[in-house]
Amino acid sequence: MTGADIFLILLFTIWYVLTIVQIFFALGTAYRRTKRGGDNGVALYGWMFVYALASMVPGLGIWLWLKSKDDQNN
Repeated sequence: MTGADIFLILLFTIWYVLTIVQIFFALGTAYRRTKRGGDNGVALYGWMFVYALASMVPGLGIWLWLKSKDDQNN
């Protein structure tokens, strides 16, 4: 293995762990979004799908989670 291979494996591992963490944040964000309107299971699964896709972008899931917490407090 070359240094570039190790770097790519490390980069992929960090991205994967961050995605898993953001999926947990996505569940809370989807729940909060569902409670604001359309309080049913279909809406929850719809928002969960949207936020799970957003969690694949590093940092986006955490930013959306923080934004939804700020919206809830205001």
